[in-house]
Amino acid sequence: MRKITVVLFVIVITLSIFSCNNKDSRRVTLAVIGRIENSFWNDVRSGVEAAERDLGVNVEFLVPPKEDPAWQIRKIEELIKNRISGIAFSASDPKSLKPTIMKAIEQDIPCIAMDTDLPKSRHAYVGTGNYYTGQQAAEKMLEILNNKGKVAIISDSSDSDYLQRIQGFRDIMEDYKEVKIAEVPGIASVFAPTSQVESIIKSVPDLNGIFCVSDTSGIATADILIKEGKSDKIKIVCIGESSDILKLVQDNVIQAAISKRPYRIGYLSVLVLHNMVKAGIKNTLMILPKSEIIDTGVVVITPSNVIQYYEELARLGIKPRL
Repeated sequence: MRKITVVLFVIVITLSIFSCNNKDSRRVTLAVIGRIENSFWNDVRSGVEAAERDLGVNVEFLVPPKEDPAWQIRKIEELIKNRISGIAFSASDPKSLKPTIMKAIEQDIPCIAMDTDLPKSRHAYVGTGNYYTGQQAAEKMLEILNNKGKVAIISDSSDSDYLQRIQGFRDIMEDYKEVKIAEVPGIASVFAPTSQVESIIKSVPDLNGIFCVSDTSGIATADILIKEGKSDKIKIVCIGESSDILKLVQDNVIQAAISKRPYRIGYLSVLVLHNMVKAGIKNTLMILPKSEIIDTGVVVITPSNVIQYYEELARLGIKPRL
């Protein structure tokens, strides 16, 4: 993690200097396309707005009220038609969005994938891989359980992002012989978190931990454990950083929440796009890693550091969520 932080610091400083020294006075208008209105994308927006102020650019932040791949395609088609300077996007459906992004790239519009990568169909990616995020969740769960016990995985979707998180979690756990992943017995809906949790705690009475791949599954799991009087017996590690998740961490119902640093994703996406517009795509890519990936890392929020995390949000201009 320290290596990621150091590399990221060097990239940000270099891009910032490059941006300030560039004399191109063209007006820059960028667009950031999110996936859904929720706390994650609100924090991305805060990062976008901070970069907008720092760099003196105009940024359109566009996000639908719910996941809508067709909406994303329409919006990006409009942006291409209006000759937007650059686009940062997070694809709800990578396969369907790819042709539209390729159309933008063919017209020399810088395109940055963020949070969800679209390899070979973007100029760069800003975010942390979901596989790696799942690995970090596994490492924290192992620490909490002292490398032994029974663990369940709860998900609310078959989204590819979630599947990658689960695979990262499983691959770490495979190296620990005293850890067993308890499979959820047959239930009506494998992606109904409440049903999954109710089923697993009844069939596995000696369950020690639950890994939740999202805010939604984390909140549902916490609610059931509280209801069943098991919140002090079964440990939860969750990926997410919504207000509800942070409150549950503060109350020690969730023992660890893995945040993908949405503010940082928003800020860096705008910074990279701005450089691509001002200095050129090729010149900017020369500064970035050969992978064209800027890894924003994760932060692990626990009951012992959650107040510090609130304070960090406040310093970034994000309204405290107490």
